[in-house]
Amino acid sequence: MCVNCLSNAEAAGVATIAATYVLKAPVHKLLAKLDLAPDPDPVAHDVRTVAFLHALDLDPVETLGAEAVAQASVWTPDSSWVPFRDRLRSASLRPIGSQSRLITT
Repeated sequence: MCVNCLSNAEAAGVATIAATYVLKAPVHKLLAKLDLAPDPDPVAHDVRTVAFLHALDLDPVETLGAEAVAQASVWTPDSSWVPFRDRLRSASLRPIGSQSRLITT
């Protein structure tokens, strides 16, 4: 019997993690083209990384470089994109199902 072998559950977990890592960016780009997700923003990743490094009391300039830290410090999220679920709510004027019983006019 192999002592260092992976079990089926562990192999499935590793395969799932690897597939997610490989497919995340293309799926996000596809959803952005369909207007179901915002366009990928490369600076947003640096903003999270800078905040994480500050939380660890590390200097982000040494890790990311001065230019990336400067871009992250002036970055603001894109507020023009509206999530699909909010677009559906604003387009729907009538409540559905049991919610219609709650409204008394």
